[in-house]
Amino acid sequence: MASPPAKKKPPTTISDLDQDTLREILLRLLSLPSLVRAALSCRAFLDAVRSSSAFRRRFRALHPPPILGLFLSIEHAVSPAFVPLRRLPDPDLAAAVRGADFFLTRLPVPEDDKEDCEDAVFQWSICDCRGGFVLLGN
Repeated sequence: MASPPAKKKPPTTISDLDQDTLREILLRLLSLPSLVRAALSCRAFLDAVRSSSAFRRRFRALHPPPILGLFLSIEHAVSPAFVPLRRLPDPDLAAAVRGADFFLTRLPVPEDDKEDCEDAVFQWSICDCRGGFVLLGN
């Protein structure tokens, strides 16, 4: 007599995973922009990220902020120049560089038609840079 065929287990879906397992998967993402994109794609991912401050601390410890490029002060330039790294390994970081105003296009400049600004020199220089912030002086 033949034994009955074994029942197949249904495939595991994302809803079958507990939050600890989801967090272990999310820790393996390359960068913070990748984590944000993943968290916003699914309620289960968002809940896993939101519900644990320990997970967020661990993610930041494992994924230090990357260097996206350099600001260079160029003599006789109106503002410092941003030089992005040639190859960013994470497409989300590359998108962040493309979408950000690293070229400082929103810095105030004198209007040509103002009489009192004709002799003013609006040249910006980098005073300090740390923690993801750039301090500019005029």
